[in-house]
Amino acid sequence: MNYSFILSKILSVLEKCAVNSFPIDCAELISQYGYRVFTYQELKAKSPELYDICIACSDDAFRDMATKTVAYNTEASRRRVYFSLAHELGHIVLGHLSETKKTEAEANFFASNILAPRMAIHYARCKNEADVARIFEVSCEAAQYAFDDYRRWRRYIVSRRNRMTSLDRAMYYHFYDDSHKKFVYCRKECRHCGQEFVNSEWRICEKCKRIAEIRGNMYDSNDADMKMLNKWIYNMSKKQGIL
Repeated sequence: MNYSFILSKILSVLEKCAVNSFPIDCAELISQYGYRVFTYQELKAKSPELYDICIACSDDAFRDMATKTVAYNTEASRRRVYFSLAHELGHIVLGHLSETKKTEAEANFFASNILAPRMAIHYARCKNEADVARIFEVSCEAAQYAFDDYRRWRRYIVSRRNRMTSLDRAMYYHFYDDSHKKFVYCRKECRHCGQEFVNSEWRICEKCKRIAEIRGNMYDSNDADMKMLNKWIYNMSKKQGIL
């Protein structure tokens, strides 16, 4: 599997679709690639024959290249649906013409990394798979794989004397926000007044003085372990040779 190629395609999707926050809406991304997106239940009402074909092929999601249609089963869990749609997006973006063990593995790798990029996991300060599942809204199984792979990715960065790869650097700058002067992985608005919050979960809105329900991480910024990792891996000083 060409991991670098798949990661480069993920970055192209994030840039093309202007993705700047997690969790992401893969149905919307699929539509931006020219595909129509339906639920299985909608297809059943429109075309019982096509619905039968979908169910026969997969309980989760179905993609038809000829009609540029993607359908998914809303009877599956919400997080399973997210992964299924990300998987189908992977097939589309990677140009797969058939489903083989190789293309399925590539689509799974694509889905895992677009739903929870390893750098975003780092900046979200995820300490375990439960954190990944909560922040990126993926299933426990998907979160376990993503977190294990994140740890491998982190070890690789350290083995390179903390130098980012070109893909990592591009990912960093895609999510770096000049106005906030930091890597932003989560953007939410106060449900009362629309004030934007970044990388936060619970907070009193400074604008309307009410509690804003927002998602993000809840870890103390003084966490010594995470501060050490940030110093090792993402100290953006030119002296460190990262830029």
